[in-house]
Amino acid sequence: MNDVTERGGGTVLVVDDAEMNRDVLARRLERHGYTVLTAESGERALEIVAAQPVDLILLDVMMPGMNGLEVLAKLSEGSTPTTLPVIMATAKDASEDVVQALQSGANDYVTKPLDFHVVLARCRTQLNLKRAQEALAERVAEIQRLLGD
Repeated sequence: MNDVTERGGGTVLVVDDAEMNRDVLARRLERHGYTVLTAESGERALEIVAAQPVDLILLDVMMPGMNGLEVLAKLSEGSTPTTLPVIMATAKDASEDVVQALQSGANDYVTKPLDFHVVLARCRTQLNLKRAQEALAERVAEIQRLLGD
């Protein structure tokens, strides 16, 4: 397959207040070809997203200060789930927690302790969907130009 996300590719922002969680996940994603940025807080994550392009966010739910759901709400003010996919990561696995995150705009949800192979597969899926949406938008724009709209 010639899709870049099969080999990695793209910028992933890992947001977690636990330094060890950030570092382990960042190193493993980098080994799979991703550029990884990290943030120790929701506030820092929003600063990074405002300053540079990010393709996907892995976002911890339970953090001091601004929690992951609050960050998700702020992100949704400037982007959509297709333009900036967010995968929530948390130890909270009750059905109502998952539903709340998905209804708040998260694209997916993984529980801690993280199974890296599951995280990697879900990252690839979300990035593939994002790339497909981008390609479709480019084709639509090209067709509109050809038709003179």
